[in-house]
Amino acid sequence: MTEKLTLAVNHALSDVRLARAREMALSPGMGLDAKRSSAWCEYGFKEDLTFDDLYKLYRRGGIAYGAVNKLVSNCWRTNPQVIEGELSDESRKLTAWEKVSNQVFTHRFWRAFAEADRRRLVGRWAGILLHIKDSKKWDQPAVKGKALQKISPVWASALKVGSRDNAGAITMWQYTESLSDGSTSQRDIHPDRVLIIGDMSDDVIGFLEPGYNACVSLEKVEGGSGESFLKNAARQQNINFDKDIDFNNLASMYGVTVDELQERYNEAAREINRGNDALLITQGAQITSMVSAVSDPSPTYSVNLQTFSSSVDIPSRIIVGNQSGERASTEDQIYFNARCQSRRGDLSFDIEDLVDKLIYLQALKPVSKFSIVWDELNEQSPSDKLDSAVKMSNINQTSLASGEAVFSGDEIRVAAGYQPLGNDVLGEDDEEDEET
Repeated sequence: MTEKLTLAVNHALSDVRLARAREMALSPGMGLDAKRSSAWCEYGFKEDLTFDDLYKLYRRGGIAYGAVNKLVSNCWRTNPQVIEGELSDESRKLTAWEKVSNQVFTHRFWRAFAEADRRRLVGRWAGILLHIKDSKKWDQPAVKGKALQKISPVWASALKVGSRDNAGAITMWQYTESLSDGSTSQRDIHPDRVLIIGDMSDDVIGFLEPGYNACVSLEKVEGGSGESFLKNAARQQNINFDKDIDFNNLASMYGVTVDELQERYNEAAREINRGNDALLITQGAQITSMVSAVSDPSPTYSVNLQTFSSSVDIPSRIIVGNQSGERASTEDQIYFNARCQSRRGDLSFDIEDLVDKLIYLQALKPVSKFSIVWDELNEQSPSDKLDSAVKMSNINQTSLASGEAVFSGDEIRVAAGYQPLGNDVLGEDDEEDEET
């Protein structure tokens, strides 16, 4: 009865798999093989990816984890600066607005923003909770003119739209908070206290999504090769008895029946695998270890690694930390720095949205224009900066013959990598004089 039930269950599961494969073959799926539309089903690739899939890939996949963290850590190697006005000379004095804003945009503030950026890369978008010092509940509108205490990054899975108005604008968020004891609590949060970075659209393509299939294949290569080495290390024994062997005589040597002989051999095999001294009486039998040849996983692993590397636009040497070849590694690092520098331009839009929100909440005073400034990731080394400063000084000495220096002392200090001596706070009167 049990065997018939097992056969029936297996047959039903087989029918389900075949039906699913036919359904995928008839429907326009994500696979590119027009001849075999169900190929994705055979490869084990998912048709649709959810936040849980991407989060699991980041949490348990070393390649995906490394790609996200290295991109974020390099982009946020140094903190940006929010300055008043357009991009200008670094040797100018700080304005009064910049002096106040620097008290908000602290190192701790930018670390929290970088963490939100990390979570956005994993889950397509992320949230930032604004802690306003207004003594109001989270579901109440923020009181304007109050200071910002801190910001907290939030995973996309923890934020859901609570309600919308007739125009489609969000009027309330639902936040699921994870507590220290493992439980969760839900609370409503007013949109004044939430900032979203990333794209919440249904058709947005996540950072890890194009390389997800390659990571699935990488997991198969890693797990399959590891399992092959494990099975070979287990040293399963194969005993080939001669056709004329007398099992009754062999069992009597162990003092057991023929039915119990198999277990005695299993005990002896376990003792051998544990490395203990054990005697195995064979009497006309040959013992061999069941070992299969393990193929080198490097070529297959390398192909999938390069596919994933292409999907995230990060050199594979950077992801895995393989710095073989000085010139190749240097070129990869230069390319990666340029890629991160370009991404900083996109991050500037997110920072501008946050500054605009703080100005709307009157946590910062409004200004006619502000800009986001990043330093150069491929900038000169300290030695190169000093060489540039020396050259600028030499140019000044040569130009003094005509009666005018080309560079100021502060410009030379900035070129050498130091703060200008006259970097005091620029007041309103000074601003007017400077404009004049």
